[in-house]
Amino acid sequence: MYISELNLQGFKSFAHKTKVSFDSGITSIVGPNGCGKSNIVDALRWVLGEQRPSLLRSAAMSNVIFNGTAKKKALGMAEVSLTFVNDKGILPIEYSEVTITRRLFRSGDSEYLINGTSCRLKDIMELFMDTGMGSDAYSVIELKMVEEILNDKNNDRRRLFEEAAGVTRYKDQRKKTLRKLDETRKDLQRVDDLLIELRKKARSLEIQAEKAEKAKKYKDELEVLDKALTLYDFNKIQEELVPLQERISNAEKEKKEISRTAEELESSDEKARSQLIDKERQQADAQRQVSQLYNAIRDADTNIRITREKIENEKKVITEYGKDIEQGEVDLKELMDLLANSRTKLESFDEDLDKSERVLEDSKGQYSSIQQQYNRERHELYELEVQLSATNNELNQLQTKQIKIESRLENTEGDLERINDEIVDLNDEIDNLNSEQSQIESKLEKLVEDRDEMEKELETAREKRESFATKQNEIKDELRSLHSEHSSMLNEVRLLNDLANSNDAFPNSVRYLLDNHRFDFKDMQTVADVFDTDEKHAVALESVLGGSLNFVILPTLEEAKRAANILKEAKKGKATFIPLDKLSAKYEVKDGSLFDYVKTKPQYSALKQLLLGNVLVFDTVEDAYKGLKGSGAIGVTYDGEVITKTRFFKSGSKNKNTGVRVGLRDKIERLEKEKAASLKEIDKLSEYLEQIVEKYNKLDIGLLSAGLKEKEQEVRRIEQQQHSLSSKVQVYQKNITELVNRKDYLKSSEGTAQEELDSILPKQKELQKKLEELEGIQSEKKELLSSLEENRSIAQSRYNDAQLKHQDLKNKVDNHERDVKRAETGIQSVQSRIENRTKLTEQSKKNIEEYSVYVSDLEKQLDSNKALKVDADEALEKAEESSAKQRGSINEIEKNLKEVRRQKEVNMELVHHLSMAKEKMEMQVQGLSDHIWEAYGILMKQIEGAEMPEDKTPDEVKQRIGWLRQKLNSIGDVNPLAIEEYKEEKERLDFYEEQIEDLDKAEKQLLETIEEINTTATERFNETFEEIRTNFQKVFKTLFNKDDYCDLLIEEGVDDPLEARIEIKAQPKGKRPSGISQLSGGEKTLTAIALLFAIYLVKPSPFCVLDEVDAPLDDANIERFAKMIKNFSQETQFIIITHNKKTMSKAEMMYGVTMPETGVSRLVGVRMDDIGDAA
Repeated sequence: MYISELNLQGFKSFAHKTKVSFDSGITSIVGPNGCGKSNIVDALRWVLGEQRPSLLRSAAMSNVIFNGTAKKKALGMAEVSLTFVNDKGILPIEYSEVTITRRLFRSGDSEYLINGTSCRLKDIMELFMDTGMGSDAYSVIELKMVEEILNDKNNDRRRLFEEAAGVTRYKDQRKKTLRKLDETRKDLQRVDDLLIELRKKARSLEIQAEKAEKAKKYKDELEVLDKALTLYDFNKIQEELVPLQERISNAEKEKKEISRTAEELESSDEKARSQLIDKERQQADAQRQVSQLYNAIRDADTNIRITREKIENEKKVITEYGKDIEQGEVDLKELMDLLANSRTKLESFDEDLDKSERVLEDSKGQYSSIQQQYNRERHELYELEVQLSATNNELNQLQTKQIKIESRLENTEGDLERINDEIVDLNDEIDNLNSEQSQIESKLEKLVEDRDEMEKELETAREKRESFATKQNEIKDELRSLHSEHSSMLNEVRLLNDLANSNDAFPNSVRYLLDNHRFDFKDMQTVADVFDTDEKHAVALESVLGGSLNFVILPTLEEAKRAANILKEAKKGKATFIPLDKLSAKYEVKDGSLFDYVKTKPQYSALKQLLLGNVLVFDTVEDAYKGLKGSGAIGVTYDGEVITKTRFFKSGSKNKNTGVRVGLRDKIERLEKEKAASLKEIDKLSEYLEQIVEKYNKLDIGLLSAGLKEKEQEVRRIEQQQHSLSSKVQVYQKNITELVNRKDYLKSSEGTAQEELDSILPKQKELQKKLEELEGIQSEKKELLSSLEENRSIAQSRYNDAQLKHQDLKNKVDNHERDVKRAETGIQSVQSRIENRTKLTEQSKKNIEEYSVYVSDLEKQLDSNKALKVDADEALEKAEESSAKQRGSINEIEKNLKEVRRQKEVNMELVHHLSMAKEKMEMQVQGLSDHIWEAYGILMKQIEGAEMPEDKTPDEVKQRIGWLRQKLNSIGDVNPLAIEEYKEEKERLDFYEEQIEDLDKAEKQLLETIEEINTTATERFNETFEEIRTNFQKVFKTLFNKDDYCDLLIEEGVDDPLEARIEIKAQPKGKRPSGISQLSGGEKTLTAIALLFAIYLVKPSPFCVLDEVDAPLDDANIERFAKMIKNFSQETQFIIITHNKKTMSKAEMMYGVTMPETGVSRLVGVRMDDIGDAA
């Protein structure tokens, strides 16, 4: 078996369609660097299914498509076809010639074909598995792969052995089985989690079903007892109402007699009270005159007393002011004496004060002169000391600087040597990191592609699963709603059928005709049967028709008379008949009337006009009264409140079945259709739900998430390695830059420091001399300043004494001046006070005279008012006696009236009590009827056959009903569908429990399969490894020397033998023991070739591609290499890309690759036999 043909078009630099034919022997491909030779190797790898762009020397897979040149446009597709002659049947396919084709489009789409038939990548990979011909098998060897095989960083070496041993298929099978095992375990976990929820749900539904059954049992018993007890109470109350009505009539008669007597007494009382009002008015006038006189007398007494107190107060004020004037005259004399004495003393101090000021000025001048000279000399000394300190500091700084420069020069030399060593080390480290980073980038590209693909797959699965889950919940909610609606429809249809068939809502007469003689007439209907409307107007229609609903409709008057005679003969009461032949053809219909919202058959159209043409519909009663003004129409609200033509207002309570009597049979027919449609919709949704659940369960998000998580962790780990390496390279490069900058800086600063050191010494000598001169001047200044300090102290003492004496004299003068001012101010104050007190004394004497006259006038007025009060008291006494007599008459009348009113209240209370009792009983009767209607949807007459249990009293029945209601309340709301849902959930639970058993069995079978695969693969690998090991030792010694040492070893102590690394030992003679990494390039190549051919001896690949593998070999080794290839070419086809002439000479067919146009490769083939013949 061998490659017979390679066809390329649009692949990398092969823009044109290119065909390469091969023989079964050795073919060499030659050409200058960059012409596209290696693109042929890339094409072989690519068509065999290679998915890693890095191994194809591309950043992305789309880069393999011809990208265009300056003269030629880029192509949209790359295509490579590889044809094999399968004469030995190595490929597991029935064809003797097999062509593999791969296409890639710029859109990203790709195609794979086997013999022109579309297939999957997986099919191609499986076709070449364990044949030694896969894209990553040992059939294609490049020079860089020699280093990779020997370094074995990614365990590439072991893959070569596995391919030769034929265990790749087993490992792939094991990988798939492990994946299935993982999926099975996840399914087990998922089903187990699901079972937990199902068991909880099934238990919950089981409890709900038990509750529902128990509640139904209690409800049935409660209904029987409740109906019997209600009928018993209804009949009992009806019996009690008859005697109660008689008592109410008697009480009403007594009430009228008492009311007549009360009216007569009230008339007498009213006249007597009118007379009393006149007498009380006279009494009030007399009382008012007495009160006025009393107040006048009291006011006069009060004013006399107050005025006399004021006179006494004024006399006390006159006495106090007299004493104050006498004291003021004494104070005035003392102050006049003090003023004269102080002025005399003040004049005697003027001459002493002038003399003291002259002495003070003289001493101050002497002190100021000496102080100025002292300050001037002190300032000069300070400036001298500052200059001296600055010179001293400058000298110290120069000395310190000298020491630092000398020390820096010594350190710079050591720093420069250390920096040079560090730069060399860092450059070596960067080279190592770049090499490692290149390998990591290739691995990361493949991982990222795989991860992105898995993310898309997971996202799609999640979206589908979420969509299924949402749809599942929506359908379940819709099903619950439909089941609930269906149950409601069943109940409503049953209730309406009962009403339609029973005729219990009609009076006895109408019910008798409908039940016994309906079919004796051509067409007997009631008003309730012939009209129909929508739900919005049903209550309004039933309310406005009222009793008309019970009217019997017959075609003719004769039919109506015959029906009336039947009632008379049977003594069943009266009924109202509507003979249609007696109705007018048309009646007035108002716009917007209820007529527009009601449907009926054509023969009843005139009746509809008659009954409803004059009825208007309103939202509220208020709207109705407004809208009916000036109209003769009837009004009705949507809630059934009716305003009659006379504007009476009919209203009250309504129950849930109000409005159902109208169009009863039409409603039943409509509900039956809706019920059938509801059942169809439930069946349809149930079937759809099963489909959704099945799709939902097939999606396994857990497996996809776990795979993606594992892939992301691997990507993050590789990215972290890449980031770490990049960071290290950046840090090292930054360190090198900093070290170079530091080195340049140190060299520059070294020269500068030496220059500074040379300039420091002259400055030091100059500063030392200046320092000595300044210290001499400082000594002279200090002696002069000491002499001036002594003179300044004497002058300051004299000046201080003069200041003290002058200040003492000045203080005495100030004290006497203050005494003069104080005396002058006191004299003015005393004179003013004496004058003020004299004026106030005169005013008080004048006030006493006015108060005395006022008291005399008040005493005269008081005597007059006392005489008038005696007459007024006598008049008041007579008026009070008259009023008291009239009140006695009124009291007697009111006493009689009170008794009559008491009798009236007793009678009214009795009437009220009896009426309330009657109303209460009637309400109880109505309540019992409403209770039966609302609870069971039937009339009281329909439970006439309900009987109380013979073994229980009414109280015991009440207790039993209470107990049943308590039980129902304790049970709470029940799910009516729980029983059916429990059955369905139990079936699901049983199904998943069977699935758990199946999954457990599957897990055991998969573990057994893995164990079998591991055993078989390990045995085959070990057998092949020993054969390759023996062959390697033979081939190695052939390529090197017989005494050279080599061996292959399997890693020990690993958990999985199928993942153990293989170590190569190689030690050419004369070399000290060391690792393979220490071998020369040629030795490494020969070692790798020895390993490759050792594998070929065990399982030869049908073809072998060698891409410049011989480049590191010298002429002697080339000869051995070429000879080895020649020997192996008997079994294996060789395609060699080389620059070596000796290697070329062994080829039977040679292709030259050229690039006549930049970026576009061309191929020229030459058969070596033809060249020999020509020569």
